[in-house]
Formats: sequence, C-alpha cells, structure tokens
Amino acid sequence: MSDDQSKTEDATPERRKKARDEGQFARARDAGGIAATVAVLVVLASSMSSLVDRVREFSMRCFGEPFDLLRGSQADLGARLVKTLGWTIFPCACAAMVAAVAIGFVEAGWHPKLELAMPKWSRMDPIGKLGQMLSFKHILTELTFNALRVGIVGYVAYSTVNEAFPVLVRYTSTGLVSATEGLLAIVGRLAVRTCLVLVVLALADYAQSYFKTEKEMKMSKQEIKEEHKQQEGDPKIKHKMRALARERIRRGVAKQVAQADVIVTNPTHVSVALRYRPDEGAPVVVAKGYDEIALYIRELAQEHGVFIMRVPPLARALAQRVRVGKRVPVDTYGAVAEVLAFVYRLRAEGRAPRKKPKKKIAA
Repeated sequence: MSDDQSKTEDATPERRKKARDEGQFARARDAGGIAATVAVLVVLASSMSSLVDRVREFSMRCFGEPFDLLRGSQADLGARLVKTLGWTIFPCACAAMVAAVAIGFVEAGWHPKLELAMPKWSRMDPIGKLGQMLSFKHILTELTFNALRVGIVGYVAYSTVNEAFPVLVRYTSTGLVSATEGLLAIVGRLAVRTCLVLVVLALADYAQSYFKTEKEMKMSKQEIKEEHKQQEGDPKIKHKMRALARERIRRGVAKQVAQADVIVTNPTHVSVALRYRPDEGAPVVVAKGYDEIALYIRELAQEHGVFIMRVPPLARALAQRVRVGKRVPVDTYGAVAEVLAFVYRLRAEGRAPRKKPKKKIAA
C-alpha cells in the first residue's frame, strides 16, 4: 500500500500547527491584490465627489488662466500638485495596504514567525522550485485557471462595454462635464462587475487550495501514534521512570523512618513519622505518606522497631499541614507531646518495642 493510500486520518492540531509554522496553509491566488482593488473602489465610491472637486479646483487654477501658470511660481504649482495628488492617492493607498494585510491575516491567522522572514537555502533552491513549476500537472492547472479567469473577466468586460456602447456614442455630442460623469459611471460599473467576478474566482481558488492542503496534511495511523509518543513520551519509558521515582521515594522514606520515634496513623491511609531531639527544639516530621506509601512506612516501622500509634485526627493534621523535615505546628505541641510521652513510658515499662540498631540502607 502506498503512503498516500495509508494516510486516511485527519491532521492533528500539532500537525496543523507545524504546517502553519512552515507556511503551509490554504490561500487564494492574488487574494491580496483583489482585496486591495476592492478597497480602492470602496474609497473612490465614498469620496468621489470630494476628489472630483479637488481635481477640478486644481485644473481651474492651472488652466483657467494659462498666462498665470507661466508667470506664477513653479514651487507653488508643485506644492498644489503634491497636495492634490496626496488627497487623491493617499486614502486609496492606505485602504489598499490595510485590505491586503487583512486578507493575509484572514488566510494565515495571527501566527508571527520571524524565522520565515529569514533566508533559508531550501526555499531559495531554484532546482526544486523549477521542477515543481515544470511539472505537467502544475502547468496544466495554472493554464486552465488563468485561461478561465481571463475568459470570464474578458466576457464580463465585453458585455459591460457592449451594453454601454450606445450611451458612449451619445456622449460625443454632449458637454465635457456630463460626458465625464457618465464615463466615470460606466468605468465604475465595469470595475465593480470585474471585481465581483474576481472575488468569486478567488473563493473558488481558495476552496481548491483548502482541499489540496487538507489532503497533503492527511496522516497515517502510525504517524499519529508516533506523534502521540513524542508528545506524551513512550509508555514503557514513562513506566520505568515512575518505577525509579517510587524506588527513590522508598529509599528516602526508609532512611527517615529508621530515625523516627513514633509513627502516627489514620489508621491505614495516612502515616506520619515523628522524631524528637532536644537540640532541635520541637518534634520534626521526618516522613509522611498516603495509601501505598503509608503502608510502606508502617512496614519499615515494624522492621526498625518504631512504635506505631493510631491517632487519626493528629495524623491527618500533620500530613496536611507539615512538610517533611519541618517542625510540627505550635498548636499540635500538646497532642504530639502526649504521644511521645506515652511511647517513652511504654518503652520504660518494657511494653513497647525497642528500636533496633540502624542498618545501612543502600543509597
């Protein structure tokens, strides 16, 4: 079975993120240019009257009195020209830039990757790109799409001009102002229809690119398993690491329990090992644990001759509030002192197990 046939699963979120980081996502040809053109048309349509007034004012100043133009200051003429062009071009340029950038974010989303802007030899290699461009499938697809786009746009333009041709003929015998207004209306109608056709073609191209990208990002079940292993880790390795961690915990607990004076329990789920040395000022929690570790602490206590005493409230309080190696809280001094005094009294009377000599515990 080929790789394409085995890739039947949808791309995982991690695969999609990786593809997007590499610049692989659905996009439409000339989407930025089409969006910019539409934005320019919108700006022109919304501010056409003011733009026409500015151009008319500039023309009247320049050509109303030709001798004034010759005798006037060239710097003043240049300033008026720059101002008129600025008011005419700047809004359109800004709208085009914003629209082009916006359509880029719509296609790619907000995923800034400065690495993509850095030069990369694999992307600059002309041989790979040339091979892709000269492939029969790529050439056929490009020719078909471009011929379809030129044909449809040409037909729309031809039908619009043909429809307006009788009106254009009548404009030859009308005034300049009315003819100009009529001509602008026809040009605007032609631009709107052409842009609508280009938008529809861009949406179709985006749909084709989307399905192509989805097909290329398909994954096999084995790839999904490998990705899951990379994210979560190999189960065998994780099991081994957990076993090692438990073993380290057991060794540490074994060292501390051997130094304890008493183990208070609750009665099976919690175990807390306490040690008291006069030079430490207050009893210290040397080990604690729940469930499996609690049972292990009691087993170690029996091996080392440490007295085990069931005091559920005290065991729960110490396990929840005191970290290993820290002294018990002041409000528990009385209860802990009673436990230690009881253990020492039993040992003095010979009714409690004596602590066995310390054994060397492997590190």
